[in-house]
Amino acid sequence: MKTKLIVLSALIALSVLRTQAQVVQNPQAIPVVQPVPAPIPFGQTLDVIPYVSADGYTIQLHIVPTFTEFLGYDTDQARQFRTVVPGLPVQDTPLPRFRIRQVATSAIVWDGQTVVLGGLIGENVTKTREKVPVLGDIPLLGRLFRSETSDSTKKNLIIFVTPTIIDPAGNRVHSPDNLPYDPNRVPEQKPGANQ
Repeated sequence: MKTKLIVLSALIALSVLRTQAQVVQNPQAIPVVQPVPAPIPFGQTLDVIPYVSADGYTIQLHIVPTFTEFLGYDTDQARQFRTVVPGLPVQDTPLPRFRIRQVATSAIVWDGQTVVLGGLIGENVTKTREKVPVLGDIPLLGRLFRSETSDSTKKNLIIFVTPTIIDPAGNRVHSPDNLPYDPNRVPEQKPGANQ
């Protein structure tokens, strides 16, 4: 019995050595993370959902204009997202910054009337500091030789939407001359009908 136990313990020790040798010879590969770029639409995007009413002359519009701007990369938050690969220096991953302005509205208009939307206001503030090279650095007296100015620029995006009812061939269903309504009058806006 003693000889069988010694052989069995020698086999267990041999299998442990083989397992350790395999780990040393074939190290586990570190999976490479490949970033996947995602396209983001920039500029103006206009989503319109029209519904022609039962009378055939009024159109219910749900309008969602969106304006997306790229502002640059956020390097302050990049320290939180780091790429760590053994043997290579640690790299910060800067995150892109966007500004999205959006308005959602509903309206009921006659065929051929125009809806005007505004309110997508954007403001850019630029601050400038100027000083006299040596005198502006003096602790208390230097304030007399420094100046700070800020320049503000506002932009307002105005959108004009003119819905027209057309047939499957692309022709207007109603010509501007024979409309059964006054084109200078706004149709009745029913509260709760736009929801």
